[in-house]
Amino acid sequence: MAKQKKNIQDYLDALVDKEGLKTDVKITLTDESLWKLIGGLFLAGVSIALVANVLKNIIPNKHLAKQTQILLRIKDQLKPN
Repeated sequence: MAKQKKNIQDYLDALVDKEGLKTDVKITLTDESLWKLIGGLFLAGVSIALVANVLKNIIPNKHLAKQTQILLRIKDQLKPN
């Protein structure tokens, strides 16, 4: 038994008829589509965490570097001779 692929036009035809929008629309999730949805959400979360980590740790923070340089200069000035 071969699965029949559906395109977006089939879904739109199921939602809209000659009278307008259908209100008795049923959406069914198979086990396969549910696992795909869960996997996609998981991968999206991992991607967001990875990008945030890269932005935070790998790309230099110029403002923080400047603040550190100012603090080191102040510390050197406050050292007793």
